[in-house]
Amino acid sequence: MNIVARLPVRTVTLAVLWLLVAVAVWNGFFDLYVSRGAREYLQLQAEFELGRGPGPAMAEVMARASRDGVRGASLWAAVVLAAGWATLAWGRRRQE
Repeated sequence: MNIVARLPVRTVTLAVLWLLVAVAVWNGFFDLYVSRGAREYLQLQAEFELGRGPGPAMAEVMARASRDGVRGASLWAAVVLAAGWATLAWGRRRQE
């Protein structure tokens, strides 16, 4: 039998809400990392124009920011989702 079919509607609803919160956290952290990458590129470009460093490649800076963003956002979203689902499991055990 399907495990979701055996769960109360309230528990399934809360699990889906925790999943949506985790998606929102992922989007927020990914956006933070990408905006930091854009800021880093502009900083490196300004330093280049002042003769204080090599010319930056936007593709490299943004690829690094995107890669770091996927890692960081996935980590935080997983922590939030695990914590949320753990509270659901703890609450179900407590009710029984």
